[in-house]
Amino acid sequence: MGSLPARALWTGVFLILVSTLAVMGSKLTPTALIPGILGLLIALMGIWADKTPSQKNLAMNIALGLSLLGLLGSLRGIPDFITLLGGGTVERPVAAMAQFATVFICLGFSIRWLVERRRKA
Repeated sequence: MGSLPARALWTGVFLILVSTLAVMGSKLTPTALIPGILGLLIALMGIWADKTPSQKNLAMNIALGLSLLGLLGSLRGIPDFITLLGGGTVERPVAAMAQFATVFICLGFSIRWLVERRRKA
């Protein structure tokens, strides 16, 4: 598996783990499943890119789009996460941690995508 498709697969796996931990740490809510669904889709794009090299660019561009969606959708959890780091309390601490982890994981994939694209140019 090439570098970027493998990164997409691992990004997906980590997002699925975040979702699983969020569900285990609190009650099952639709928003707790979002990182997992996002992760599954990104991982599938990595597998698709690996199995169909002629469509690798399309699959990785879709994975990037999904990653950016996850990044933007989770930004609202950063202030709550900072509050938690400072010793404060928030209404949904597990959700704040899951959103921060999603931002961090998706940002990592997006930066890696950019590095790989620049390397090809």
